Amino acid sequence: MARGENNYSIKIHKKPHPSAFLGAALINAERYFLRMLKKSAIFIAVIAIVLQLVGCSSSEAVAGEEYILAARAAYRELDSARVDIINDDTGESEQIFIYKYDEKGMMTYSYLGKSETEQIAQYNNGYEQYTEENGEVTLLTSSDLGFCAYSRDIPYPYADEVLILFYKQAVDSELSYIAQNEAAIEVCHVYDVSKLAKADIDPRATGFRVIYYFDGEGNLLFLKEVTDITLEDGTQKTYSYSVYITERNEIEKVPNLVKVEAPENVPVI
Repeated sequence: MARGENNYSIKIHKKPHPSAFLGAALINAERYFLRMLKKSAIFIAVIAIVLQLVGCSSSEAVAGEEYILAARAAYRELDSARVDIINDDTGESEQIFIYKYDEKGMMTYSYLGKSETEQIAQYNNGYEQYTEENGEVTLLTSSDLGFCAYSRDIPYPYADEVLILFYKQAVDSELSYIAQNEAAIEVCHVYDVSKLAKADIDPRATGFRVIYYFDGEGNLLFLKEVTDITLEDGTQKTYSYSVYITERNEIEKVPNLVKVEAPENVPVI
């Protein structure tokens, strides 16, 4: 099979049937895709928070942080996984990210993202990067300026713990909570948007919260990010996105989601 050939039929996940839990969550951390996602306020807020506010700490404990920190550490150690970012209004995956590390710790990944008007797919195996944007395919190789390779030491943001958002200093402890029984654990962090000013989030945002869902043993099932904004005409709108991490350590080969008919016909940037 020629390199860059796509023989993978991607399944767009629909919203799962209701269960004991309510929802799930999202986080975008690659500025390359910001342009196509600007219509979704949640993406703007999350990208900014992830890229500008990570690494901050606070001594005051917040509800359920031990479960969140454990989930972030566990995710960082995975060898492979699939991430689906779901628009809760439509129930469809708007972003798909599939990755796998090889025995040397180098990452291969595929990404597929779409908005109302645009679609982007990207495949990167550490040596070549195919990008398809609205039907136009381009190629970068490891010797080209601007090429990025990812590894365990330098992971793609979606394969890093920042995917599971947690910015402790901005959490409103009085409004946040943890609820649990023997079968399930739910943690809700309500953020003080005034403390997210450093992240340069959408100034129209009036509320932001993240809800994490765990099984009874504390294993993360999914999380949901919800952003409330006030539109120019004064009306209120809520954006809700969910992130599911599946196929953990089960990816045998990362599919190339870029539609490449013949590598020799792909223009090199």
